[in-house]
Amino acid sequence: MKLDEMKIQYERERDGFERESAFAVSEGKPQVKVDASGIVIKISLCAAVLALAIIVRAFGVGKPDTGVVSASSVADPSASDPQGEEAIGTLRYVDAGSVLKWTAPVLSNDIELLRDGQLLRFTALSGTVNACMAGKVLSVETDEQLGKTVRIQSENDCETVYYGFETVDVRQNATVAQGDALGTVQPGRSIYLRVFEQGQPQDPTAYVDLSLRNE
Repeated sequence: MKLDEMKIQYERERDGFERESAFAVSEGKPQVKVDASGIVIKISLCAAVLALAIIVRAFGVGKPDTGVVSASSVADPSASDPQGEEAIGTLRYVDAGSVLKWTAPVLSNDIELLRDGQLLRFTALSGTVNACMAGKVLSVETDEQLGKTVRIQSENDCETVYYGFETVDVRQNATVAQGDALGTVQPGRSIYLRVFEQGQPQDPTAYVDLSLRNE
C-alpha cells in the first residue's frame, strides 16, 4: 500500500472513531424534562394571592366597625317583617343623648315611689336641692301637704315639680341649668319630685337616674 493510500485510510478511520465517540457521549447524557404546566399553576396561585391582598387593603374587608351602638343588641325597626315582628340579632345606632336620664335632686340612700307611681320621695343626706334638668322656673309656691314647691318647665314639654324645701333660692322666670341649686332642705328630711309631660303625670323613675345619687 502506498503512503497516500495509508494516509487516506487513517483519516477515514479517525473520523469514524470521533463520530462514534460523540454519539456515545450524547447517547449517555441524562435528559432533564421541564414540567411547564406546574410552573404555570404556581405562577397563577401567586398572582391570585397577591390580587386578594390588594383587594383587602383597598376596600377594608374585615375591618372592625367603629360605629357606636347600644350596650345590647337592639332590633332595627326597618328590618321588621310584614307582620311587624322585629328582626332578631340586628343592630341599630342609638343616640346616647336620648337615653340619658336626669340627675336626682339630692344625695339619698332612701328613695320611695308614692301615689300610684307618680311621686318620688328622697330622704336627703345633704342640705342642697339641685335641678334635675335645665329649664325655666314657672312658679314658686307652697303646697299645703308637701311644703314649699318649685315648678320648672324643661325641654320636650316636660315639667319637674319639687316639694319639701326649707328655703327656696330661685325666683319665678329664672333660668336654671342641670345641677343648679334650687334651695335647701334639712338632712334627714324628705324632698318630693313629680314629672309631667304635656300636662300628664309620669312615672319619675323613667326620667331620673336614681343610681347616680343613691349612695
